[in-house]
Amino acid sequence: MKSFFKKRLEENSGRLMNCLAFAAGLIFLSLSLLLPGCAGSSHEITFTTDSDKALQLVLEGIEKQDNFFHDQARALFGKAVALDSQFAIAYFFWALSSPSNEDAQARFKLAAQYMDKASQPEQLLIKSHIAMMHDSTGKAHDLLEELVRIKPKSMRAHYLLGNFYYRQQEWDNAEKELKASIDLEPSFAAAYNLLGYLYVNTQRYPEAIQALKKYSELRPNEPNPHDSMGEIFLAMGDYENSIKQYRRALSIESDFIYSRIGIGHNYVFMGDFAKARETYEEIFRNARNSEDTNNAFYWISVSYIHEQNFDKALEIQHRQLEYARGLNDIYVQANVNWRTGAIFYQLDMFDSCLFYMNAVREIYNRPDMQPGMKDTYMRDTYGAEAIVLTRLGQRDEVNKRLAEIKKSAIETRDRLVLMHFAGLEGVISYWNKDYETAIKKLSEADPLSAYHKYYLGMAYYQSGQREKAADLFRQVVEFNRNGFNYALVRPLAQKMLSSFESAS
Repeated sequence: MKSFFKKRLEENSGRLMNCLAFAAGLIFLSLSLLLPGCAGSSHEITFTTDSDKALQLVLEGIEKQDNFFHDQARALFGKAVALDSQFAIAYFFWALSSPSNEDAQARFKLAAQYMDKASQPEQLLIKSHIAMMHDSTGKAHDLLEELVRIKPKSMRAHYLLGNFYYRQQEWDNAEKELKASIDLEPSFAAAYNLLGYLYVNTQRYPEAIQALKKYSELRPNEPNPHDSMGEIFLAMGDYENSIKQYRRALSIESDFIYSRIGIGHNYVFMGDFAKARETYEEIFRNARNSEDTNNAFYWISVSYIHEQNFDKALEIQHRQLEYARGLNDIYVQANVNWRTGAIFYQLDMFDSCLFYMNAVREIYNRPDMQPGMKDTYMRDTYGAEAIVLTRLGQRDEVNKRLAEIKKSAIETRDRLVLMHFAGLEGVISYWNKDYETAIKKLSEADPLSAYHKYYLGMAYYQSGQREKAADLFRQVVEFNRNGFNYALVRPLAQKMLSSFESAS
């Protein structure tokens, strides 16, 4: 799996939505299915096609996809469906490798159209992803559990269920399934990669490094093991070794943009914003597709927010919006409008914030908007508006939005969405000066949300618990996992820590 830290923030991929606070973008759903082969043991998931050549192309494409050579993977999946136009799983993987939501949706529709010609395990894969696309996380979980039930000795089935638990932050269940996958196939590289990130998220750094060393041993000539190790060192605050690992990845594959992004992140956290932007600018010059270009826009804007240069951040947002309009990419347009509104909120320009949130609403109400994404955009937009309206004292309007968000969140059966709803309630309680409720709700929020952690620190600070507040602000400053919402609060946490040090 491409890193937990970056993949979740890329413009057109990843599934995790920081959906109820000012988050790191509104992004396309993906199960990150990394299946390194299908033939062989009868215990494994096999793919259904009348063309041996098409099957071989899909297997080669998955191998490329595993190691994040998405352009090469897309080409192979495209050739496979040219040989077998009803090859459902080929359309499925082609969709997963698509650089735009529009292309992905069209290919998922074809996968669903020809699904009845596929095996039951293939159908479960496709149906689980369709459930995720329609904002039905609980249903997706049920389908993946069914896959494990009918294929109990399949390393891939266990990996996919472990991947699901990982994204829901159910760490114990995720670790159990990933280890089951490795027990069935000790050379399954992708499972070691994901285990590495799991260990980082549970602050088990020595185990994370060991898992990624094993991953590197299994993929010695690929850039991603070094990229993943670079992210582990970045999370630990070891910038020197992080940059070394990213550069090793680039020495293997010079256009592996994820490592360029990672180097830029190191410079951001080192406080060298100009050097960070030089690195991000290289992505523009080496962009292979719109996804790369959108990544460059995104991270340059984030770097300006870290620097609290909001005028330049807004300038980059405007440039990206024009770019997205030129491509008629409604999802990137929605993302950019939302982030622009969030920046205006940070400037206490509430009317401008609400203007851009309304622009997101106009986009997600379009008939060509994917249904599940419409629900997610609604929750994010209503959440942002609820915070603004709280500060404007419009409690009835706030309660209306909270009711809609809560109803939608419960229907998803998505643990992360529910945690973000708790976080939203906590932020609203904070602005209502109900610090006791704020502490309770924010303590139930996503523990990997620096945004919510910052407000938890502020709630402790306002209630006179300065020691707890200082510890939380320090955690925010040392979080070292870049993203839009992190950029909004990290400088604020730094200022709070500095004020404590000055007072002492």
